[in-house]
Amino acid sequence: MRKQSGFSLVELTSTLAIIGIISAALMAVMTNLNTQSERMNSQTELLVGGKQLFELVEPWAALAGHNEANPNLPQNKAYQIVSSTHVKFCYDLDGTSRQQREFRLRDKRLQERIENNFGCTVAPNENGWVNISEPIIRALSFSDTDGSDYSLDMRLELEKIVPGTDETTRTVLRRRFNMFAMTAY
Repeated sequence: MRKQSGFSLVELTSTLAIIGIISAALMAVMTNLNTQSERMNSQTELLVGGKQLFELVEPWAALAGHNEANPNLPQNKAYQIVSSTHVKFCYDLDGTSRQQREFRLRDKRLQERIENNFGCTVAPNENGWVNISEPIIRALSFSDTDGSDYSLDMRLELEKIVPGTDETTRTVLRRRFNMFAMTAY
């Protein structure tokens, strides 16, 4: 009788069990790496989003109080913190027209309203507001108490759900805007 060569059933089963354990461990590692990658991507998206939000407000803060028209724009009308989440900037476009630009937080989004408003007064109505950001803003505040008379602080707290998880990533950003046009007063 010839001797048969090959693997026994026990050897095959043991090998399959070991391959299964190694595969399960590799899958767990890959899932963890994917979650970490999504977490880092979400954090990066928040940082980029915060930078973009600052860039939406900063030019108008620098222009607040720009004065060309007659009668002159009083300093107390150049900008106004209407509430901690609402700011208004007023500036002259040229010698005959004046514009007002407002920013506020509503439903986790930054909203903007632009009006040709020679008196530079905040309108009590809700007309004209446009969403200019994604819904990532958890909190927003404007303040002018921490700097010079010609600067404005904007503080953002941003949050986003990490895709594929039930986690939320958050970041807090702050920027001080110089109101360059105001220095001419």
